Amino acid sequence: KMLVSSLLRSGFTGDIVVFHNSPHPLFMVPRACVREVTIRPANAPGDDHSYLYYAQSFKHSVARHIDPDGYDKIAFIDCDAVVLRPVDDLLRGKWDLAVFQEAGTRIQAGYFGCFLTPQECETLTIEGMNSGTWAVRASLWREFLRHWRAAEKLASCVHEGDRLFEQSAFNRVVLDWSRQKKVVSWPQHKISLPFCPGGIALFRDYMACTIVHAAGAGLPMKMQFLFSTYAAAYLHDSNLTLLNIMEM
Repeated sequence: KMLVSSLLRSGFTGDIVVFHNSPHPLFMVPRACVREVTIRPANAPGDDHSYLYYAQSFKHSVARHIDPDGYDKIAFIDCDAVVLRPVDDLLRGKWDLAVFQEAGTRIQAGYFGCFLTPQECETLTIEGMNSGTWAVRASLWREFLRHWRAAEKLASCVHEGDRLFEQSAFNRVVLDWSRQKKVVSWPQHKISLPFCPGGIALFRDYMACTIVHAAGAGLPMKMQFLFSTYAAAYLHDSNLTLLNIMEM
């Protein structure tokens, strides 16, 4: 709800489709240009750890709910994020796929490199790419998600230790596409990952970003952090009006 609200408050000019598994709508009063889609995962594992990985794999299923005709670009943002500035600037340019590389990481790490070849493990010198913030040319929307799903099916199990097959499969597809399509990386100062190693963690720096993504934190901390970031961006003024109203 904070992500969608932040997109609207930021001045984003596109359409928004939000996916959730709640039986209740996010907004009791519908927002213009916002469509809600309820996804009900079937046969999901019972324990929380397995369900996390199972739910992440459901990202591919959003393909059938979005008709790319009439659009130029389609962006995907994980729900544990808020938008502080219009994302329109990130979607401009003549490219096929835009990704965000996590500063200070190596694509060989378990979170990114499950599907690398032995030669790639030895020779690649690039950073790992986050699968929670990316955009694709609309005409390639279904093709990209189809390749992503196919790559992830190469995994022999749902999870193994610190490996994240969903994100590793994403990195596999990005590497493959970079050989035949135009893939660009979003600037490091546009997206913040305050809880990830190497991410922008200083308040003044992540508040200057376009997207703040709370990947790497536990759920209670995510909620508290994202709420404080959202409030600082959209509910604060020099007179502390909201605080004063609450204290009446």
